[in-house]
Amino acid sequence: MEGLSNKFVSLFVVFVLFVISVTEATHTLTVDCNSKIRKSTHCASGSLYGLIENKPADIETFVAPLHPFAFNNPARAGNGRQQPIGDAIKVAKRIASIPGATVSIRLADFLPGWPYNYRGMDSWKNEIKSFVEDKKASGLTNWYGYEIWNEPDGTWTNSNGNFNDFWKQTYQYLRQVDPNEKIIGPSLSWYNEGRIKEFLQFAKANDCLPDIISWHELSGIDGMSSHFRSYRNLERSLGIEELPISINEYCDAKHELEGQPGSSARFIGKFERYKIDSGMITWWFVPLPGRLGSLLASDTQKGAGWYLYKWYGDMNGDMVSVTPPKDDSDLVDGAACVDEQTKTVRFIFGGPNDGSIDAVFKNLPSFVGSNPTVKVEKVDWRNKDTPSNGPDTISEKEYSVINGQLTINVPGTNASSGYHIIITGSGSSTSNPDPEPTPKPTPQPTPQTNPQTNPPSSTTSGIANGGTYEIVNRQSGKCLCVQYDAIEDDSNVHQWEYIAHTSQQWIITKDGNDYIITDVKSKKPLDVRAASTQDGGNVVIMSSNGGSNQRWTIKETDNGYVTIQNSKSGKYLDVEKGSLEDGGNVIQWTGNGNDNQQWKLIRLDADANPTSPNLPQAPSTNSDDTSNCSPNILKQGYKCCPSDCTIYYTDDDGTWGVHDGEWCGCNVSSNAVGNCSATIIAQGYPCCSDNNCEIYVIDESGSWGIEKNAWCGISNKC
Repeated sequence: MEGLSNKFVSLFVVFVLFVISVTEATHTLTVDCNSKIRKSTHCASGSLYGLIENKPADIETFVAPLHPFAFNNPARAGNGRQQPIGDAIKVAKRIASIPGATVSIRLADFLPGWPYNYRGMDSWKNEIKSFVEDKKASGLTNWYGYEIWNEPDGTWTNSNGNFNDFWKQTYQYLRQVDPNEKIIGPSLSWYNEGRIKEFLQFAKANDCLPDIISWHELSGIDGMSSHFRSYRNLERSLGIEELPISINEYCDAKHELEGQPGSSARFIGKFERYKIDSGMITWWFVPLPGRLGSLLASDTQKGAGWYLYKWYGDMNGDMVSVTPPKDDSDLVDGAACVDEQTKTVRFIFGGPNDGSIDAVFKNLPSFVGSNPTVKVEKVDWRNKDTPSNGPDTISEKEYSVINGQLTINVPGTNASSGYHIIITGSGSSTSNPDPEPTPKPTPQPTPQTNPQTNPPSSTTSGIANGGTYEIVNRQSGKCLCVQYDAIEDDSNVHQWEYIAHTSQQWIITKDGNDYIITDVKSKKPLDVRAASTQDGGNVVIMSSNGGSNQRWTIKETDNGYVTIQNSKSGKYLDVEKGSLEDGGNVIQWTGNGNDNQQWKLIRLDADANPTSPNLPQAPSTNSDDTSNCSPNILKQGYKCCPSDCTIYYTDDDGTWGVHDGEWCGCNVSSNAVGNCSATIIAQGYPCCSDNNCEIYVIDESGSWGIEKNAWCGISNKC
């Protein structure tokens, strides 16, 4: 009985600790200012029928400040149409003066009734032809694309024929009459992987893939992120290049929360995290069109949601990574940007939380300085029909940046309000180290005779066998990277600005006359998909299989650059179409000598093979302290180093330092030996101070920090 009681107590303690852990996790959001996603697009700022011919009346006051991207409107409106309001051409004309604002054309709204009263292909083509003529005559160019149909999983009936055949004929006709406009679909009412897969297989086989894939997200935000990941995996499995994603209707599962700041912030956060191309707020309240998806409380009054989207519209520069308590949940979430031009960092967030939110900002840019001003605002929401007087300031004061990081606590939070943090640079110097320092070189004492413990040297081409590298394209200056930090087989490889993710770091190992190039994060080698030998064969990562399509020849060109040639196809690692942008795809292509086929190998780990110093003619017993270093080192004729030595090499004989250009034995307690990864120490780097716990990179060697603008190993005490 006593043993059972003790087990119960232990289980209870574990349960309590688990609950505490979960509770703590629910209110921390981390903004990594150095982890760039893309340039700001305000992708989530559109709405379905949220803008019509006469509402809102004042475009400059109610619409322009939101910097909207794409509105969804009927191709035709009025009697005999599905919608009496919102004519696409008239709406596009209203917003033509707003930079970047576009209209997505819902073609299905040609038709009356619900579900749509389809009248056959001839009638359908006549409607399209008439609209295209009017569209061209308008002279307007602010179009997002043609949405062929809406919710075919509920509005297309068997009596109309096969939907895929209808899609193919419509697609081909649009390409004929308006070939330069994008085509959007299939616009399912919910993410149905099986149905989307069947649609994509048909569309690929019949050369009618949409330019923009679309579906609705209306049944709960907690599963939305998994839908995005599922879809990208589906594309990869079908051999389809990534398509932009449009969520052309989105809202909380509780429709009455349409436009609520706390609800909307979570959608915005996930759309930005997964680089969604466009999002349009729903239109559940049919008698109330023209209210920007319930962001307006009336035709002439702003609701609380409007102010959240105004904050979002103010975001410019680079959108950066936000880590929420849990991505696959309905908990608090948000989006952040770093704006070099205005010298600000902005963060909006909201959603269910435990009443107190910690916003952690790490890797703050240098313009923030040492003592930036931090303003925290909130906007409260009662319901969609209640006007708002705008945000309230919770606090505004200076903070001290420590190791490039700030933590802002926002107390008294709730699930419905929206929150905004603005960090404005102080203009003063900052102690924040460079987030991408040049790795500290291993000292090179005068080489002579190598002891037996000297490891093998680098390969004759200058590539260190087993070394870790950043692989940088000569033309773009961007590095080879696994998309989305993925680790699954067949994950795409593209180029991206180096932000020290392990998905951007590659281990190069010799294999006969070839090399294997292995991604540090996934531990999978660089591969040409399906062992293609054709120009344009896509480059991916794949589990090692010994194939020659996973082997590469590396040859020097000039000025420190190399070419990387696939051993099976003989074609070269190439950035498609010479792209200079983040996300430019990486493929193989016939050698042409262009800069987009040339790469620089930048060593990221320390030289694992230091040249050993000369062995003295006779052992010497003179040292600073013969009792404080390894006897095995002393027996080889080396001295002990001074007590404050830095460890540069570790082997079976002990820990080695360098003093006056000669190897020496380090005190076993020197430089916090044992307080950080032995693998990091062995590569020639010191341990960080015990109170420096800011991790910049995690790789197979351990956790890396920065001290005095040089890499160091994070202490085990952190």
